[in-house]
Amino acid sequence: MKAVSEGAKQVPGSLTVGILPTAASKVAPGVDVAIVTDMGNARNNIVGLSSCVVIACGVDGAGTASEVALALKNQKPVILLGASSAAVEFFRELDKQNKLFLASTPAEAIRIVKQNGLCGQRPA
Repeated sequence: MKAVSEGAKQVPGSLTVGILPTAASKVAPGVDVAIVTDMGNARNNIVGLSSCVVIACGVDGAGTASEVALALKNQKPVILLGASSAAVEFFRELDKQNKLFLASTPAEAIRIVKQNGLCGQRPA
């Protein structure tokens, strides 16, 4: 959450939202709106369902992997940013709706969102 919110805050006028698992969770610097769910790992489903697209950076932990899996299960587009080949292979197996995209840089991930109209915009 820290890296994502810091990156997003570099865009003028951006608004960042952090969906926190517990009331004791630290709010990352750069988060404008903190939503405390007090639902533990169940908050991962809220992340997926509330997003128009999930951009997963690295997919190096079980929490991120569960967010990606839940997003795909709910037919949300997912962009894997810098994911390992093992992660890509795993999520390709789960992707039954062709909602999985791959990016190697943040700029490429944003380009994919815009070109494919993943957040309500018309494709460029």
